Amino acid sequence: MYKRVLLPTDGSACSEAALREGLELVKTCGAEATVLYILENPLITLPMLPEGIPYEAELYEDLKKAAEETLERARAIAKEMGLEVKTLMREGQPAPTIVEVAKDYDLVVMGTHGRGALEKLILGSVTEGVLHRTATSTLVIHCKRDAA
Repeated sequence: MYKRVLLPTDGSACSEAALREGLELVKTCGAEATVLYILENPLITLPMLPEGIPYEAELYEDLKKAAEETLERARAIAKEMGLEVKTLMREGQPAPTIVEVAKDYDLVVMGTHGRGALEKLILGSVTEGVLHRTATSTLVIHCKRDAA
């Protein structure tokens, strides 16, 4: 059975639904859980921003604060379920970073918004990117559109 489960989150309702499902599995298996948040550098992910944006440091700090709040919420959800989780924040692009971290885990549990083809083309799909690149077993939780 699974001993180490990775639960990537982005703070969305869909990620929270997948987190809860993943924690139920962790509880059943008696596994160790780690909640992962990927902090994206906005100057890398948003190339249309002008170089030397004057609010770069403040923007990064706001994103980091949101990440910390998301991880704190994950710890609170786990505690409500009678579990303890480790949390991990990494900086980078979501899919490749999840794939790299997942090498040390037996299972990845993550949500998918179920976007249409046009939305995937424009926004991409982190879950799809992970599925195509990882050798780690991955459980995908399909979220209803109103949970996205």
